[in-house]
Amino acid sequence: MKLTKKLIAITMVLVLTFSLSGCALFDSKAKVYSRYVVSLLDINYKNVSKDYTTLTGVSQKDAEAVYVANMDYQAHNLMNYYGIKEVDDGTILSEFYYLAQSIFANAKYEVTGVKEGNNGEPYIIQLTVYPLDTLETSYDSIVAYIEDFNARVDDGDYNNTTEVEYETEFAEGIIEILKSTVDKAGYMDPITMEIPVQPTDEYYYINDDDFLAIDKNILYVRDTPATTEEAPAASEDVENK
Repeated sequence: MKLTKKLIAITMVLVLTFSLSGCALFDSKAKVYSRYVVSLLDINYKNVSKDYTTLTGVSQKDAEAVYVANMDYQAHNLMNYYGIKEVDDGTILSEFYYLAQSIFANAKYEVTGVKEGNNGEPYIIQLTVYPLDTLETSYDSIVAYIEDFNARVDDGDYNNTTEVEYETEFAEGIIEILKSTVDKAGYMDPITMEIPVQPTDEYYYINDDDFLAIDKNILYVRDTPATTEEAPAASEDVENK
């Protein structure tokens, strides 16, 4: 039985969200709530923290921790998407961490409108997101690479290869393809979303489901990508040591 890589895993895992509530109201609510939503995205995807620390009151260190944690989860998302296992000393994960930073630094979004809430109802922020096309642009190259990799598996090239060597070589090929496209960021058609900012007596926030909805649109991922058969969990032809 040979270990055959999928062309593309079907879904990405959910990202851990960070949406600390804000408490500073220096301007109109509409302006502050708009700043808050953008600042939340800025810290999670770009490590831009000035507005985020001002509006939430968190320290610079804690703001940076939000970014680091999100990039770590995005790195794991990318690895999961391509069916890559963590089998080495963390080198591959580090490579995907840096890839995630490079990809999401190009995240594009803007507030395009605000609907005022009445009698304690949430303000509705109209957020336009421009989904990154990085995975879509590299899709055909990735598929061709995986098909070639599978052909080499069928030819017995990895019969005496350890799992670490096997997974590392596969991952390095994916990484090189992504690196070649990450600096050529393009965008899919914009998506306008309505994001409620939930008010309380002293604070305001967006809930995790709404953050996840935004996150889903930051990076375009095919809903039903072409896949091969499910890969078995282990292989008799790949030596595990």
